[in-house]
Amino acid sequence: MNSYIEFINPHNIFIFTITILLCFKGWSALLNKNEDDVYSKTILKATKSSKGYQDDTVISSVYKEWWTYVISPIEDNLVKVKIDPNFLTLMSFLVSFLTAYLFSVGSIFFASLVLLAGSSFDILDGRVARINSVSSDKGAFLDSCLDRFSEIVVMFGLLIFYFSTYFVYFIYLAAVFGLTVSYVKAAAENHGFQTNIGIMQRPERVVCLGLGGLISASLEYYGIQLFGIEHLIFMLTIVFITILSLYATIQRLLLGLK
Repeated sequence: MNSYIEFINPHNIFIFTITILLCFKGWSALLNKNEDDVYSKTILKATKSSKGYQDDTVISSVYKEWWTYVISPIEDNLVKVKIDPNFLTLMSFLVSFLTAYLFSVGSIFFASLVLLAGSSFDILDGRVARINSVSSDKGAFLDSCLDRFSEIVVMFGLLIFYFSTYFVYFIYLAAVFGLTVSYVKAAAENHGFQTNIGIMQRPERVVCLGLGGLISASLEYYGIQLFGIEHLIFMLTIVFITILSLYATIQRLLLGLK
């Protein structure tokens, strides 16, 4: 039993995950080898813009396109079975509770892994809806609301974990500025104009938090602790998210006031 437990470590999980994704994608590529420019077609078939991902954010559009391409076989299967996009939205919300629990008990690596995995549901729901031509205002409204609720749930888990430390104030600020980014956009749209810019939007916050957690927990697992502070990289990632979320809020606010 102990040998199985020892096998479940960051290094093996990372290798296993990447291997599965590459094999899955490789098999899909072989099935589509007669198609020209499969990569571009995969990206463009369900993005909101006909030009693909072009947001000026902290995460390059190249990485967004790559991940969309990697999970495209899952997307294709979901499209074939005509799964309800709202179900995927709900699954993303429910996964946030597991993420929050894992963060609250200090399981940073697994919490970050679940966070990133759950974020794929958030990508797939909109793409599946557009491909199957079942997009609706109510579906978009539900997605927007549950996205905000998910962020609150995850941050609540971090609040519990850091409750006895001064760093809890940064968790609070990260949660507040994450919500203000979304609120300024919603308020602007309510008054008839667009402020859909911002260097740190929700996808960027999720990915940065997840990657920061994975890197920090992996280093801790191998006995690497910077300056003797536990999960320092993870904490710095949260500070980074907080500052850029504030900056994104100001970006949108100034654009709305032009």
